[in-house]
Amino acid sequence: MNPSPSESIGSSATSSARCPRCRRVFDCGARAAAEACWCVSMPALPTDALDASICLCPECLADAIARTRAMEGSAAPAPD
Repeated sequence: MNPSPSESIGSSATSSARCPRCRRVFDCGARAAAEACWCVSMPALPTDALDASICLCPECLADAIARTRAMEGSAAPAPD
């Protein structure tokens, strides 16, 4: 279960991270040295879409994926 957004990192488990976009605290499997973080089940983003050193919360990552897909779709040529 994710900690509440008002909970500070200091009082959270060591696997907690704060999303740089929305500032919510969430569980980060990569920080907990888990075999796999929840984010590996999400579709991959192009390497230039995000700074690889940051972790986004599930909601912000889903938004980034949706925005990237929308931009890719609008950049496609129109069908004949």
